[in-house]
Amino acid sequence: MKWYLIPRDEQETIINIDYCEKTITVYTTRKQTGERLVKKIGKPDKIDYFNGVVSGIFYKRNLYDKDVAKFFSKSLLVGCFKNNLEKKGE
Repeated sequence: MKWYLIPRDEQETIINIDYCEKTITVYTTRKQTGERLVKKIGKPDKIDYFNGVVSGIFYKRNLYDKDVAKFFSKSLLVGCFKNNLEKKGE
């Protein structure tokens, strides 16, 4: 999938758990997170496009589905970031 380049300050990943309907929805506009989700979970339920390229992907699952636990992986959803709070030389 070719992704639209979204500025970092506009990228988001949203996880919503509906306890009444017993569903989880995951939406991301972050390319790296989207690619990891597709690799680990599979084809998204919905793909948003902007100018013909992917701008976001969406998954919706029943909380009892076997792959739901995968959505709670930090490395899948967040990846790794450098800690900008560390002071140089310490």
